[in-house]
Amino acid sequence: MDVFLLPSFTEGTSMTLLEAMSLGIPTVATRVGGTPEIVADGETGILTESDNLDEFTGALMLILEQPAKRDRMAHQAKQRFSERFSVAQMAEQYQRLYEARADY
Repeated sequence: MDVFLLPSFTEGTSMTLLEAMSLGIPTVATRVGGTPEIVADGETGILTESDNLDEFTGALMLILEQPAKRDRMAHQAKQRFSERFSVAQMAEQYQRLYEARADY
């Protein structure tokens, strides 16, 4: 898969988006729900408005027609996933939270 597409009108935190990033797949997604917290616009993928088909297809074509940009976004997507959303990172964040609460 060269590009992951998430053309949602509403969205919470998309597990499929996180799974795509973990595999180093850049994304074209709509700017809804928790998606902007996951996708670094222009770095790990491209975010568009949810009701703009032309913008969405334009973003897709941009990634498909520029392999170097797509490869860079793929690398950055995988790196962002590892740094922010991996199981190890989640466990570390929970550990910090528990330790902070233990100080009360």
